[in-house]
Formats: sequence, C-alpha cells, structure tokens
Amino acid sequence: MFKRIILGVSLLAGLNSFAAADAAKEYMQRKKVIVNTAKAELCFADDAQCYPVLIGKTTPKGTFDMQLMKTSKPGYGGEIIGFKQEKDFLFALHRVWTLKPSERRMQRIASNVVSDRVITNGCINVTDKVYDKLRQYFVLEVI
Repeated sequence: MFKRIILGVSLLAGLNSFAAADAAKEYMQRKKVIVNTAKAELCFADDAQCYPVLIGKTTPKGTFDMQLMKTSKPGYGGEIIGFKQEKDFLFALHRVWTLKPSERRMQRIASNVVSDRVITNGCINVTDKVYDKLRQYFVLEVI
C-alpha cells in the first residue's frame, strides 16, 4: 500500500512512472534494518541507531520484505512484522514475548552478553520502543 502512495505522489509531482517507481524503490531501500546475528543487534540503516535483540539459532539470514500482520495469539501485542514463511512457521519481528517468565527475556535483551540474547525459536524479539520504530520500515537484512 505504501508503495502505491509513494508512486501516486510521484506521479502527481510530474515524474513519469519509471522515475516514480525508482523513487519509491530508493525510498524503501533507505528504510532498511540490519540484524547482525553475531552481535544479536538490530541497526536502522538510515540513522545508524543500533539496539540489542533476541534471536534464535534458526533465525534465517538473507534480505526480506517486512509485512505488518495482525495476530490474536497472546503475548504479541496484536501484531507482528512477518518476514519469512517456512512451511507452517512464520519468522517475524515482534515485541519481546514474555509469557514464559522462566526465560527472563526482558533481562536477556538488556544483557551485554550476546549468548544471553540467543533464545528464540527463530523470530527476532525487540523492545516496544524499537518495535514502534520498525513499523515505518520495509526491508530486513539478516547477516
């Protein structure tokens, strides 16, 4: 939907459809986040701000489109940002899942020890502050 809005604004501004598509693609590439699994860290490419994240040993590497999705499953705050579907499992960015207190996920995400932040089933957990910012981004690169 956002692509259509950017494309429409560009066309109204007098750009041809090819130029508008290029402008939309360039904008979306700037709105990229990079997750470094070796550091268990997420960085926003446009402002270089980095934050600790929780990851899993199975967190997939690659470049993915991010898709905001509603969920009624408990513990996710009503929505997630999906990035890769594999059979019956959806890899997603979402708020820290805290329904199993013994996992101490909020303490782990605050830890400076990377191995403490490797705990998920493959999803990428972020703080509420980071999640709110992520909603404005389109591309995820996991390295």
